[in-house]
Amino acid sequence: MKNKVKITVGGTEYTVVTQEDADYTKKLAEEVNESINDMCINGRISITAAAILTAVNLCDRLKKYEKEADSLGEQIEGYLHAASAQLTKYNELKKENEKLKKDIEIYKKRLKEENPSAKETGPLSSSVKAAQTVVSLSSEDEAAEDESAFFKAFQ
Repeated sequence: MKNKVKITVGGTEYTVVTQEDADYTKKLAEEVNESINDMCINGRISITAAAILTAVNLCDRLKKYEKEADSLGEQIEGYLHAASAQLTKYNELKKENEKLKKDIEIYKKRLKEENPSAKETGPLSSSVKAAQTVVSLSSEDEAAEDESAFFKAFQ
């Protein structure tokens, strides 16, 4: 909806046709008028020169705000990219966690099958404790280190 708004800038009244709210348009005009009046206070500058300088100042502010907005947009894109990468990493870790949970259940089942008479004694069954003592911790045997780390996770 178009609005006809009467404004006064530099001592002259204008009728502006705009789609903006009338109060908003009047506030803009007041800001421009104030800038022109501030420049004209010393009396050595004409209304026309003050209007041109005001236009240049406002254009300068606009360009700086646009540059700042572009910079913020790039910064937001960087944050979104980082968040996306973290989400991907989270999903990969979640899948790995599920796989490890399944592996734990398989190992528990296998241990129970190998020693059905063993009773659970808290978080670790005696079979698991026995299996831990069998595992070799030599630095050359990476498989043994992996199993040891696996069993330590249950303690």
